[in-house]
Amino acid sequence: MKRRRLVSAAAGWAVAAPAAQAAAGPPAVHAGGPIHLRLATAWPSNAAGAADMVLRFAQRVKALSGGQVQIEVLPADKSGVAPLALLDAVAKGEVDMAHATAYYWTQRSAGFNFFATVPMGMTANEHYAWLRFGGGLALWQQLAAQHGVVALPCGNTGVQMAGWFRRQLTGLESLKGLKLRFPGLGGEVLRKMGAVPVLLPAGEIKQALRDGRLDGAEWITPWPDLALGLHEVCDHYYYPGIHEPGHTLELLVHPPLWHKLGAAHQEILRTAGWLECIEMQAHFSHENAAHLAALQKLKNVQVLRLPNEVMREFRRLTPGVLREATASDALARQIHDSYTTYLRQQLRWAEMADRAYWQARYI
Repeated sequence: MKRRRLVSAAAGWAVAAPAAQAAAGPPAVHAGGPIHLRLATAWPSNAAGAADMVLRFAQRVKALSGGQVQIEVLPADKSGVAPLALLDAVAKGEVDMAHATAYYWTQRSAGFNFFATVPMGMTANEHYAWLRFGGGLALWQQLAAQHGVVALPCGNTGVQMAGWFRRQLTGLESLKGLKLRFPGLGGEVLRKMGAVPVLLPAGEIKQALRDGRLDGAEWITPWPDLALGLHEVCDHYYYPGIHEPGHTLELLVHPPLWHKLGAAHQEILRTAGWLECIEMQAHFSHENAAHLAALQKLKNVQVLRLPNEVMREFRRLTPGVLREATASDALARQIHDSYTTYLRQQLRWAEMADRAYWQARYI
């Protein structure tokens, strides 16, 4: 793939290509023009919610910068970069930026999971608080730097659904041997329960369910799941998303580009990303309510609660899976300890705030 470079004459700079890429030629400079960035996403064009969010992010960055930073969004089905290859593509400068989820890089470090979502872990608001005020963001940036990228929070789905299954779950035994698209540490918990976790990007889920390579898959929530057509290949839709209670998404930036941007434009990217952690949740809440109602009218679909024994066993196994995953990596252990300590603190507050309110709501 040809290396695509950032251009800015307005700021009077251009990122120089390393010697190994010199054959591609120097970057073009257009005097007086804006900064042009190419952003590859992990989401196909039809990924409702995530695709909408990235376009909104790009529009907001353009507006906040007075048109000086312009982002071309390249969906997964058009960018030429496989979703699971985005980290390397950004680190090498093959694309300027990427929008993805940190748990796609779990083979590099289990620590990445804690910056996306952790089973039985923090809700979106709790995760936002940990990143903003609990030291989480500094740890994320430290880990990202080790792997050659700059990482910024950029969106959150809120709590998800547990996913689509080709046949009904009757209890723990019904999970044994099932091939399930469940990424991250949630997939590892299911492995302990006898299932076979599979990591596939969004664009491959429907066909894998159709041809039997998968027995079940989680994607996100009613809005994007219906857009992906998962109701056409599965009849059983489960809740709640105990594997993903609040999924933060990420913006990855090529480091030389980031350092050339300057403080003002860096702050615009940060601010737009943080705002999407709230804006995306609101958009999902709005659309999910309407799409759930539409989904419940489908004659072939049953919306079902996970069996209690499945949730109890999932909860019992989760702490051990988290410890095991981070045991051999010093930074991942530090991230795990920071995350779990902060979560315990938040749970004490939630007992008298969120949980107490929800209980009062149904008296």
